[in-house]
Amino acid sequence: MTESPMCSYCLRPRVGAMRLFASPLAAICEDCARNAVAAFESDPTPSDLPGPATPWERLDNEALLARIPEVAKASREVQEHLGRWVAAARERHISWARIGEALDMTRQSAWERFRG
Repeated sequence: MTESPMCSYCLRPRVGAMRLFASPLAAICEDCARNAVAAFESDPTPSDLPGPATPWERLDNEALLARIPEVAKASREVQEHLGRWVAAARERHISWARIGEALDMTRQSAWERFRG
């Protein structure tokens, strides 16, 4: 059984994030979506140009270490999601060669990674 999805931005699980909106590639909680809309509606600032600061720059060592398992969980969820997409491709009888090409890997590597 797959755990509840989490926000791709703040890593809060659906349970702690109020509403969660998901796409095939990411999910965003209501708070992060509101913050994003507010950022887009505000005037650009010079700090917008290089992109957002990495979240670990604001964390002390203990907080950084506490977030690593959450990031690992998000990675597992992405891998599970990729597996579902590959399974859908196989249900459509798309060859392992074409799937491997889409993933920039060999047919054999795609088969070994996703056959189960």
